[in-house]
Amino acid sequence: MIKRKIKEWIKRYLPAEIAGTITAVSVAGITHMFYVNPVITAYSGSLGEAIGFYSTIFIQNILIVYKKKKTENIKFSFLNFPKIITNIVLEFGPAGLLDGLFLRPFFMYLFPIYLKNFPLGILVGKIAGDFTFYILVILSYELKQLNKKL
Repeated sequence: MIKRKIKEWIKRYLPAEIAGTITAVSVAGITHMFYVNPVITAYSGSLGEAIGFYSTIFIQNILIVYKKKKTENIKFSFLNFPKIITNIVLEFGPAGLLDGLFLRPFFMYLFPIYLKNFPLGILVGKIAGDFTFYILVILSYELKQLNKKL
């Protein structure tokens, strides 16, 4: 059971995580070149993470709904977007707000200073943010899955 769940979570979150990591480190690095301000850098890295992560999640959800509609011989339309967005907000909303506004910027601020290595610190801060984020997201995802079964 646990092995199956871990595979499901990896399939669900890994593509978005890869995109989020690339955008977080890239945006933080570019910001650091122009503003040598760790607070601005931390928040821009967090924003970069959110853009990469959530755009990938949005595309994944569009593809899921599109494939489901196709198997049911129903046309996919823009009318499907409110439900897609609602599902994303239910799954990621609380965790995303806590993570994006407080935890991830804090970690991305702290670790470059603590490690005295900017790129490594940003990456470690991003991973620390991921850990706290996924505890909340997986709980939310599993509650949503449980609710579908009821």
